[in-house]
Amino acid sequence: MQLDKTYLAIRERDVLDIMDMSLHVIRLFARPLAVTFLVGVLPFWLLQHYLLGGFELFGQDEGPWFYESDWRFWKATQVVMFAVFLAPLAAVPTTLYLGQALFVQRPSASRIARDCLVSLPQLLLLQLLLRGVLLVSVVSAILPYVGWPYLNEIILLERNPLFDRTNRMTTLRRSKTLHSASFGDLLGRWMLCAAFGSAMIGILFLAMWWTRFWMTGNFELSRLVYLLFWEIAVWTTVFYFIVVRFLCYLDVRIRREGWEIELKMRAEGSRLAGQLV
Repeated sequence: MQLDKTYLAIRERDVLDIMDMSLHVIRLFARPLAVTFLVGVLPFWLLQHYLLGGFELFGQDEGPWFYESDWRFWKATQVVMFAVFLAPLAAVPTTLYLGQALFVQRPSASRIARDCLVSLPQLLLLQLLLRGVLLVSVVSAILPYVGWPYLNEIILLERNPLFDRTNRMTTLRRSKTLHSASFGDLLGRWMLCAAFGSAMIGILFLAMWWTRFWMTGNFELSRLVYLLFWEIAVWTTVFYFIVVRFLCYLDVRIRREGWEIELKMRAEGSRLAGQLV
């Protein structure tokens, strides 16, 4: 690991700069990011499509568009809620790959799989069970997304123990330390990303709808095509914001912990140690 030779300049960035940088990261690692995202999202997409009745729509007769508006709105809402709830689990392979790709010369599929298995108990407890309990209350349901946005990265990349009787840093203590001092900034970033993400979903959906109309001359969308287009738009947006969230996590650590100086000092120390041996 070459601490002073990373793909990204280690410095503070604002959220718009991070969004722009995310596009460059996606372009730079397009193929492996696509593969890791598909590995993470495909099981959840198939489950979502099944639960929403997508496989039952093949060959069904459709009613007029006007009478389908309630169905389409409800299905669109369900897809978004499902994706938001399971996005942390779907993001696991991509997050682990980014953690290696940006700081390690050659990411390893075996290491990604091993790290995923090691982190799985905490992921299931904190990202699935805890979020499910919080969904009972509409108000507290948004707490993990606003108050603990980088819990995934803490679990996967820092790998602190969940419980410890000594003074060793635990996952929840680390999450509180990282997030508590930046709550105002995190809230502002969440609101901006939520607005941008909503617009991105709509734009992607309309782009696919218009492309289909241009190619077929048919403006109507069947239930199945509507559901597929909406799912693709939502999960594509999730993919983009997985990268955005990862870079925001790095930015918060840079601001809180002074990574720019620390990495240079560690790299210089490693070089000096190598010369003394």
